[in-house]
Amino acid sequence: MPIAATQTSRISLQQLRKGDRGRIESTDLPADDAAMLRALGLRPDAPVRMCRMGQTCIVEVCDRLGGGCRIGLARSLAERVVVRRDEF
Repeated sequence: MPIAATQTSRISLQQLRKGDRGRIESTDLPADDAAMLRALGLRPDAPVRMCRMGQTCIVEVCDRLGGGCRIGLARSLAERVVVRRDEF
């Protein structure tokens, strides 16, 4: 895969559109905030799906069995979480 295509697939969580899927790459957050997100399941390589965009976005964190949970995140947090968008 060309380098440019790889770079464009890395975006902030807030940039995912409704229904888009991706995987968590990293966060740029203070340690306490990063620990809270990890406790909620938003850890590196976790699959996610954007359910609702906005000031408070709703993100589904998927598990290996096909289930998952939905988490509401403030825009300021979601903007600092880097995801690798799944390309279909």
